[in-house]
Amino acid sequence: MTVNRLLPVSLVAALLLYGAAWQHLQRERHVFLRENYMDYTLPSRFTGPAAMEFKGMVSDFLFLKVITFLGERIGKQEEFNDQHFKYLEESVNTITDLDPYFWDAYLFADMIFTWDLKEYEVANKLLLKAREYRTSDYRVPYYLGFNYFFFLKDNINGSRYLMEASKLPGSPYYLASLAARLSGYALEHRMGIIFLKEMIMDTENEQIKREFILRIKTLEIMDQLEQKVREYKKTYRKLPSSLAELVTAGLIDRIPNDPYGGQFILLENGRVYTTSKMLRQK
Repeated sequence: MTVNRLLPVSLVAALLLYGAAWQHLQRERHVFLRENYMDYTLPSRFTGPAAMEFKGMVSDFLFLKVITFLGERIGKQEEFNDQHFKYLEESVNTITDLDPYFWDAYLFADMIFTWDLKEYEVANKLLLKAREYRTSDYRVPYYLGFNYFFFLKDNINGSRYLMEASKLPGSPYYLASLAARLSGYALEHRMGIIFLKEMIMDTENEQIKREFILRIKTLEIMDQLEQKVREYKKTYRKLPSSLAELVTAGLIDRIPNDPYGGQFILLENGRVYTTSKMLRQK
């Protein structure tokens, strides 16, 4: 076979090998992106001028991207990491720069920052941003108060923000008395339930509602168990050494299952917590 006849055959063979290798690389690329994808949101100094008079629409679109992406992570029961934190922080800052009155964006970010990422100061910083614009919305200082009471154990600031919320239009009638009562002692699970039920009424996003409902269910179980612990102490003049003693004493039939997949435990001070920390377990 002459060199002139070998060249086309070699070229065809090379093209076939290249095509096969390209398809393989494309498949691997899609697998990598699917398993490691992390979106990026441009800062508002770029998106703002580009959006022109459509800032509200762009803000809505970016928020939909954020809740879709993080919702998939929650659905797959993936733990949030530093990448998720950075993405959420950058995205919500851009979204609320474009539309500083966008309440659902503030509320969603507050939920993730506090319950899932434990970034309480970042959550409060975002709510303080909302406070600059939503000046007559009682919900902003209301959730600031909740964060200080429930997560930071700061009763002074918690009470201060609840009192501020109680003076704004539309606030629940019980806020002022609640602030006064909570200023002297730590927030218990029952108060957390009250706050979360209020949060459910404040959002129309079904994904956020489902997450709140699961947290409420878990807190209600812990609250009921603590009531039984107090009954045990009243009867036996001591705290039980474990939740199993509540079963032995006939106060409960069994130790309930944690909706998040963890286990409820009794602390030495009589408080009940869960090993899941109210994060979905794999």
